[in-house]
Amino acid sequence: GPSLGGPNPGSSLGAPNPNGSNTTPGGGADGAALSGDYGLLGLLSVIRMSDPDKNTLSLGSDLTSLGLNLNSSESLYNNFASPWADKPTTREPQYQLPMCYYMQPPALKTGHLSKFQLETLFHIFYALPRDVLQAYSAQELYARQWRYHVELKLWFRRSDEPSPNPQFVYFDTNSWERRLFQGPISNITSGLLHEDQVKVKFGS
Repeated sequence: GPSLGGPNPGSSLGAPNPNGSNTTPGGGADGAALSGDYGLLGLLSVIRMSDPDKNTLSLGSDLTSLGLNLNSSESLYNNFASPWADKPTTREPQYQLPMCYYMQPPALKTGHLSKFQLETLFHIFYALPRDVLQAYSAQELYARQWRYHVELKLWFRRSDEPSPNPQFVYFDTNSWERRLFQGPISNITSGLLHEDQVKVKFGS
């Protein structure tokens, strides 16, 4: 009976090829490894250097023919732009700055804070921790009837909307807008800093 795993004597599969290669009829994996541009026979055109395009892709280019001194102790990238550039590159890019970039901005004075919008004052307070401008921005916020809560780390102000019960609005740092506080009022009034604690004081 037929046996599994062994070659069939009447079949040409697995039989040696007269040319010396183990290929299947019609060409197979073994035949593709030898023939074609990407097989072993395709390397002959590269070895013989008959195609200049293939030589550049497979063997690369001689950097010394591009004007590079490989024996130099300096970095090559400082003056080597690209293989297709006619002139060496410079350290500084070729551009021209507008004149407004050379103008020195005026120094920020504390008197300017009174002219800033509310969102700008909050940005200075949260973006400049332990800076003197943070203290001055807090002082200006207190002048605008805002109060800082120590535990909640939020700014509160009494709402201007008429209501039988006192209401507070707070500045939400996530949405960067004023919102009505919905929690108990007692939690707010007990944790607000007094105005004297916010005033900027200089030691004698």
